[in-house]
Amino acid sequence: MKPAPFDYARPRHLAELFGTLVDGDVLLAGGQSLLPELNERKRSPRRLVDINGIGGLQRLDVRPDTVVLGALTRHQTLADSPEVRAAVPVLSCAAARVGHAAVRTRGTLGGSIANADPAAELPGIGVLLGASAQLRSPDSSRTVGVGELLHPRAIGEQEVIVAIELPRMTGRDGWGFREVSRPGAYAFPLVTVAATLRLAVDGTVSALRAAVTGAAPVPYALGDAAGELIGRRPDQEWFGAVADLLVGRADPVTDLYASAAYRRRLIRHLTHGVLADALQRAREAMS
Repeated sequence: MKPAPFDYARPRHLAELFGTLVDGDVLLAGGQSLLPELNERKRSPRRLVDINGIGGLQRLDVRPDTVVLGALTRHQTLADSPEVRAAVPVLSCAAARVGHAAVRTRGTLGGSIANADPAAELPGIGVLLGASAQLRSPDSSRTVGVGELLHPRAIGEQEVIVAIELPRMTGRDGWGFREVSRPGAYAFPLVTVAATLRLAVDGTVSALRAAVTGAAPVPYALGDAAGELIGRRPDQEWFGAVADLLVGRADPVTDLYASAAYRRRLIRHLTHGVLADALQRAREAMS
């Protein structure tokens, strides 16, 4: 099937984009989710606005405390960049697991967040790390947490994500990322779990973050519940306590690919593996 007819525009800079953008326009970034929907006529926009010619949207700025990534930063860049791998290794690892090579080459960080698939890897990493997005519109700009943008209608009709800012991980942060994917080159994962943790000198946990995708309408993080796990030694009982909290927050669906019960089991299984990976890296960082 071919898409329904539409107009096409390719602005060269943000001023040109905002000078012509109207309600009903659809932005084209990587197009890895949009183009199949057009071909299947699930979407029939009046006009497709290709933002790939706009300068500055592929920036990669590694700062002492943060990393700022342009909305058009490709998944493959996140996976391959030594700067990203050193500053936010869990993001680099997750990006390398997205789709297949063609998807990673064209797909973008901003597009993944705007598409807001509940199982996608990169929005989950944004939620894990407390990332924020910079949005622009013809007459305003705002910065909002990535987690807030993953809900329906969170991005205005004439708003554009221009950059994502993430906190830089420290050399003492251990991290882990694991997923279980359904068959198919274009398939999103069934469930992903990611975590970072830091150890105190006495070997107890001094900081912990964990997040899950694919098991609720939007990715979710451990949040304030992590507080009760701080100060404890990370043994198997502790792993189980983290998994219990993450499973308790899940609200999975049963679909053609997996039952809700199976997705809950996946959270528990993946959490143990992710925490083991993060603990090993944290201990190596201390040695």
